Amino acid sequence: MSVAGAAKLQALARHIAAPGLFCAVAPIDMATPALLPDELACVARAIPRRRHEFAVGRMVLRHALHLAGHKLPAAQPIVARSDRQPDLPPGLRASLSHSRDYCIAVAASDPALCPGVDIERMAADRPDDLAQVIAPWRQRPPVADAELLAFSAKESLFKSQYPETGMMLDFTDAALALSGHRMRARLACGRFLSGAWGQAAGHFLVISWRTRQTDGPEFLPKD
Repeated sequence: MSVAGAAKLQALARHIAAPGLFCAVAPIDMATPALLPDELACVARAIPRRRHEFAVGRMVLRHALHLAGHKLPAAQPIVARSDRQPDLPPGLRASLSHSRDYCIAVAASDPALCPGVDIERMAADRPDDLAQVIAPWRQRPPVADAELLAFSAKESLFKSQYPETGMMLDFTDAALALSGHRMRARLACGRFLSGAWGQAAGHFLVISWRTRQTDGPEFLPKD
């Protein structure tokens, strides 16, 4: 992990994100400002590494929100809700993800975009069974470790839709279609999302957002 790796991920995020989405990336081991008391209370019982990851997450989340035009007062905490999502002021939409090496946040200037982000370290610790996650893709991703990419896409889609729907997603709840590094998703509920993915600093990065398009020829009826 390094500042150079974070810069590569930052550049990738800017390249693949939709207009109106703003990204911030930091190495997970970098120094951070002290957490506010209410934020510290969220991780009071956590191990030191988890407390530090939480602090890095709050730092990059504030930075991404600032880039998107939403400057939070320094004394305003970003606590975790009961579902572990950041408790943001009404009308703000942002998403957060971290690996063992880096943390990334994506914030929207337009709340209708509803961003979701996921970062996964390649050839590293990963879920035990990824065989099932490739099935929802209408076209297999043309990369090694395609199952991990599919898992990362599902995670970003979940984060994009969850603030509005409150729905949990299974791997079979999204039909995914690829066009190069772009993707479209149709959720079982009928909602459509767009997204893009890339590789940098040994990681998959996937960013998704809500789309206003209601259908497309790349989507086939679900079996």
